[in-house]
Amino acid sequence: MKPRHVIWDWNGTLVDDAWLCVEIVNELLARRGLAPTTPCKYSEVFGFPLRTYYQRVGFDLEREDFAATGDEFNVLYGQRLRECQLREGASKVLTALGRNGIGQSLLSASNEVDLEEMVALYGVRSHFAAVAGVDNGLGEGKIERGHRHLAELNCQSDEVLLVGDTLHDIEVAAALGVHCVLLPSGHQSRRRLELGQCTVVDGLFAVAALLGLKGDIHD
Repeated sequence: MKPRHVIWDWNGTLVDDAWLCVEIVNELLARRGLAPTTPCKYSEVFGFPLRTYYQRVGFDLEREDFAATGDEFNVLYGQRLRECQLREGASKVLTALGRNGIGQSLLSASNEVDLEEMVALYGVRSHFAAVAGVDNGLGEGKIERGHRHLAELNCQSDEVLLVGDTLHDIEVAAALGVHCVLLPSGHQSRRRLELGQCTVVDGLFAVAALLGLKGDIHD
């Protein structure tokens, strides 16, 4: 398939940050005297809504405020963001899609102001016609934001492909009526992704190959 437009997720999909999220959540758990998680366990419990994930990983949200806990996480993430790198092939694949006339944008459950700053930091903002994030720090509202974003694109829904790394991206794609491809990132295990009955590929180069652009990836 060769879509007219690709909507990319950000965290995990284009930036390799699952390892950092594990380290930060373990710091928050340690502050509360709770047992740490592991990358494997994390990939089996992470998901949306984030409130459910926080409870699964060990936080008692009957005793503490979810919004405050989310803010605590976001502060630490912002302090350490520069330790993360783009996923292998990200810049090359984004360039190849643009060279082939495929429009690109971002849709994320991250706060839109923070998202713009992150994308600029990694030097890839010019690849995207638009950057669409939510208006909160709790990962809420990606579907609603997606509807507004899709309405702003000059495309029919069946001309659009969403590339993400969680089962929530399947939910978003279904709600928008667009195609979906997932790639494991560490946020959710491949086993879980395959339960979503969606195409799952191994990385960004595989996304390019799926779109028939493998020969357009250049050093």
